[in-house]
Amino acid sequence: MSETRAQLKHIAIDQIQQANLAAASFRELGKAAGIKSSSVHYHFQSRERLLTELLQDYDLKFFAELDAATASTHRPRLRLGALMDVFEHYHTHRRQCMSLAYAASPHELSDANLHAVQTFLEHMERWVEDALAKASLLPIPKDQLARVIVSALEGALLFDRLTDEPKHLNAARSWITSLSSY
Repeated sequence: MSETRAQLKHIAIDQIQQANLAAASFRELGKAAGIKSSSVHYHFQSRERLLTELLQDYDLKFFAELDAATASTHRPRLRLGALMDVFEHYHTHRRQCMSLAYAASPHELSDANLHAVQTFLEHMERWVEDALAKASLLPIPKDQLARVIVSALEGALLFDRLTDEPKHLNAARSWITSLSSY
């Protein structure tokens, strides 16, 4: 991958996580990189392809980092704690999860983009479900609880973007850690 292409992807992810999908237009990317929008088009045939590739790359990086952070434990509480730490890190750095930015703008997404978002969310739900594998005394089946946990974290991050205090994320952490003695 060329250095310019990698730089454009980095800029696009940063702009999406700070703002929204509109911040990753070819014009905005070109402006941020100091190049013409036609040069951005040279590296990415279409915005659809760029958005799909960004989320696929994000998926790989997100779970590689999460797996590395939890490689030494199989305890559900510690694994879910690491996931919650990621969301708190996003809040501290005024970022949003890429899937949240995509889900907030479904009218801007192609079928390929929607598929990439769905794939990421399913990956996160499977990760949470796997993290719960050794948990007991859960209130609902693990697959349903995984969806609720993912929704709680994504929603908490969204609402906490409005303030400096992560009160929704803190509430989500309290709730998740109270589920059982796992």
